[in-house]
Amino acid sequence: MSLFRQSRHPLVKWWWEMDRVSVLVLILIMAVGALAVTTASVAVSKTYSVGPYYFGLRHYLFLLAALGAMLAMTILRPHGVRRVGFMLLLLAYVGLVLTFVMGVEVKGARRWLSLFGQTVQPTEFLKPGLILTTAWLLAADGMKQRTRGFFISIALMALVGIPVIMQPNFGMALAMGVVWFAQVFLAGMPLLWLAPLVGLGLCVAALSYVLFPHIRDRLDRFINPDSSDTYQIDQASEAIASGHLFGRGAGEGVVKQTLPDAHTDFIFAVLVEEFGILLGLIVMALFLTLLVRGFRRVAGHEDRFVVLAVGGLLTLVSLHVCVNIGVALHLVPTTGMTLPFISYGGSSTFAMALVFGFLLALLRKQSRRI
Repeated sequence: MSLFRQSRHPLVKWWWEMDRVSVLVLILIMAVGALAVTTASVAVSKTYSVGPYYFGLRHYLFLLAALGAMLAMTILRPHGVRRVGFMLLLLAYVGLVLTFVMGVEVKGARRWLSLFGQTVQPTEFLKPGLILTTAWLLAADGMKQRTRGFFISIALMALVGIPVIMQPNFGMALAMGVVWFAQVFLAGMPLLWLAPLVGLGLCVAALSYVLFPHIRDRLDRFINPDSSDTYQIDQASEAIASGHLFGRGAGEGVVKQTLPDAHTDFIFAVLVEEFGILLGLIVMALFLTLLVRGFRRVAGHEDRFVVLAVGGLLTLVSLHVCVNIGVALHLVPTTGMTLPFISYGGSSTFAMALVFGFLLALLRKQSRRI
């Protein structure tokens, strides 16, 4: 073991620099996702007229591909992460624009492209690309260069945010805005510069409420549940409550029989109903472990790009976890955010694999401090 540790072979060096605890935690989360989607697949498949394990088998393939992509990204150094992030942003933005021309319509929205028989959601890949590019713009050492990068990032946010809202996908635009604000705050930009942007964001939110009926309906249902139908939220909340500590048992859940999105937006409700609140708390603890390890590793890092990129990526993961679970618990309005590696979805799973691959790559040098 000592000889192996002292070897200068690139693979050996990569292995010892890797945060192996985080990799193990991610594999455990993927295993929970495979279990949850498998049990949901049998019931949900009837709604979509496919085989009983259609979604489960596809999710296994997504997870295997995601694990490979994540590990592949970990070989990159920070300059490689910057370049890949920028290329990802360009490709995803082209895909975003193409959705208005040749997008696949699902539930009244054109957010997907059909490529080689598979549907791809470009905005999922747009998020990590935007985060890394914003970190690059804000990472300059001089205040003059940083200020220039700040204003370029505002223009970039507008360039990306407007078509995302037009899809319409207000939840995605809001998530991008929150992450961008976190990165700008970490970059140390003057708060007086941020106040007008917060006001502009509130104006955009108010305008979206007026112009888009589905946004208005979701917010109204959250604020005043008695004003309209809250069937899905009620079913999810009841399922979580009925799970108790150890759950009803595998395959014994009821909520997956009644919700068409049980394998995606409400997968947490399926998981807790069948396997109990204890497993739900374990899932939260696993995600919290990843976030705490990430923030601890980046604290005091000398590379500004690494600090801003890691801060933005971890904020994105936090949003996904908190919003998805919050929707199931009726703590936030429904937005369609997935639970990383647990919710079914090829685009979201693969995009999250890139997110964690970038994180592991950027924090490799810090692995021996912990």
